[in-house]
Amino acid sequence: MDALAEIRNIYFDECDEFVGLLEGYLAAMGEGRATDEDIHGAFRAVHSIKGGAGAFALTELVEFSHLFEACLDSLRSGRMSIGDAPVDVLLQAGDVLGELINAARESRSTPVPPAIVEALQAMSGGKLKRAAPQIANQAALELALEAPAPEPTAAEPDEPVSSARKVEIKIAPDKGLFRRAIDPRMIFKALRTLGELEVTCDASAVPPVALLEPLDCHLTWTLVLLTEAQTDVIVETLEMFLADDEFLLGDSGRASETEPVPAPVVTQSVPETAAAAAPAAAHDVDHAPAPAPVAAGTAAAPPPVVRRTGGGTIRVDLDRIDRLMNLVGEIVITQSMLSERAIGLAKRESASFVDALFSLARQTRELQDNVMAVRAQPVKVVFQRLPRLVRELERTLGKKAHLVLAGEDTEVDKTIVEELADPLIHMIRNSMDHGLESPEERLAAGKQPDGTIRVSAEHRGSRILICVTDDGRGINREKLVAKAKSRGLLAADAEPTAEEADNLIFHPGLSTAQAVTDVSGRGVGMDVVRRNVEGMGGRITVESTPGRGCRFTLGLPLTLAVLDGMIVRAGTERFVFPLSSIVETMQLEPGAVEPLPGGRNILQLRGEIAPLLKLRDLLGIRAIGEEPIVVIVETETVPRLAIAVDEIIGQQQVVVKNLESSFRRVEGVSAATILGDGLVALILDVDALPALSQPGKKLPSIRQDQLAS
Repeated sequence: MDALAEIRNIYFDECDEFVGLLEGYLAAMGEGRATDEDIHGAFRAVHSIKGGAGAFALTELVEFSHLFEACLDSLRSGRMSIGDAPVDVLLQAGDVLGELINAARESRSTPVPPAIVEALQAMSGGKLKRAAPQIANQAALELALEAPAPEPTAAEPDEPVSSARKVEIKIAPDKGLFRRAIDPRMIFKALRTLGELEVTCDASAVPPVALLEPLDCHLTWTLVLLTEAQTDVIVETLEMFLADDEFLLGDSGRASETEPVPAPVVTQSVPETAAAAAPAAAHDVDHAPAPAPVAAGTAAAPPPVVRRTGGGTIRVDLDRIDRLMNLVGEIVITQSMLSERAIGLAKRESASFVDALFSLARQTRELQDNVMAVRAQPVKVVFQRLPRLVRELERTLGKKAHLVLAGEDTEVDKTIVEELADPLIHMIRNSMDHGLESPEERLAAGKQPDGTIRVSAEHRGSRILICVTDDGRGINREKLVAKAKSRGLLAADAEPTAEEADNLIFHPGLSTAQAVTDVSGRGVGMDVVRRNVEGMGGRITVESTPGRGCRFTLGLPLTLAVLDGMIVRAGTERFVFPLSSIVETMQLEPGAVEPLPGGRNILQLRGEIAPLLKLRDLLGIRAIGEEPIVVIVETETVPRLAIAVDEIIGQQQVVVKNLESSFRRVEGVSAATILGDGLVALILDVDALPALSQPGKKLPSIRQDQLAS
């Protein structure tokens, strides 16, 4: 890939970030909580998209973003109040902007709805103007970057008097000009389409070579443009590439104009070496690829970057970080193998070897933590899409809802963030359509006409809990059970518990909607949510109170790569408990166990009781003597669960391997890992173990040779 194509790809990646930020700012406007910084942030996002589009000759994107930017500028300057702004129009304009970006990425054209253009023109108080003539294609753009400026020609002696005037322009760009993939020669080329241009470059601020940062801009330019174009056209041309505070026309911000003069012979005084040498660094991939346009002050944080001592950043491809994470996992496995070998060494030899292993373990943990920190992203990336979704559903369903977001800065692995969007969208749609009542129903029930949906995120050990709560009508258990019986999912005489009835909503093809709509009613949605969540090694639970609302809780791992585990033995097999789920371990005292009818047992635990399960019975493992050790775990459904095992082998960091891709899904097992002796051990899903204790539900025995194959 050549340098220009690489910069173009980086530009489109950052466009996606800017569109996401824009949605968040516009959502704040729609909810009436927008601040001046939100308006400025939205303006900067669109301005940055426009600047890069101009550099790559994306005419349609430039024109639309320029009009969009003008509307936001009317809000920013106070010509229109935030309360009077048509937020729906701005949100639709954001959708159009995203589609234009996708079209430009795929090198295709897409029409802009005339209604949106007219609405934006009315809002901005002006008509859409072509910001500047553009270069037709990538080849022409590449050629323009390399071609020298055209030589001016002398005017013929008998040339008639022109109405041209001189306009002085001073350009003092931000230091990060080249990092925004802006080449000054493109600015000069665009201005030359408006008239004759004289360029003078000031390189006095360039530091000594020893202190020079190749991607920093230390140059300023003074331009004299002989043109017949209006001042607004000149400003629009400059705004294609520069922020408002990076250029000045005349001494007062307007053009300094002279009387009309005959078209003169203009001598170019452009120090081409100074104007071109520095921008060339922006295209030098041997140093570092230049990121796409980022306006000064933009609050956007690009996806995973590696920070340098000087506070700068370099962009790293996610595939490289994934490979690095895989290598960390292999180091963890190798470390476990070395620990196994240390057991067989003589005492004198093992002492120094164990010390070295401790150092290796510490360094491996530090390496893992740093790699995970690079991959971590706040869930705000997903949460910021939800206000727009709620707003559209309000309009579609005729309901009113107030969305409350909490814990948006909670960080989780990027893989989890990417997979989290669909489940959250499904649950919000479900809450809006099935959960919340209409305003009339809510008033009749003594509630506020506007419903409330709360989405929160928090860390819980090595997991992240995401809760979606509404104050609607709750789950209609009678209707759900009746529908399940009519479909043959339940026996006609079955009497499920409240929890079992609520969990029927996760069954494929089951819906209580009266009619099929664009929002729901086909019975697909919540089963997809459960499948996606479980595919990430997580669990989803539901709690409902009729007439008061419903609460969905997603428990997800912070990372899908490595976890701290406790290795236990049940019979002849070894298993791993996630350390974050373990509350304590203890010796099993016979007097503390009390039997219950149905063959179940409970454990008396300092004045409290906890269900007692035997791991061998759950897993169908042949018993060998008594199980003297109890592991107390905390699950999402049971505050304290006691699990009896034969032996605790020790605590160890293990690499998580997906079991479904290599074997099949096994109830009660979240993943697998490779131990130090090279054998496979199953990582238990403690949240699913209570369900396995139900009559007739046992985990099928799995032999090591099956897993190895």
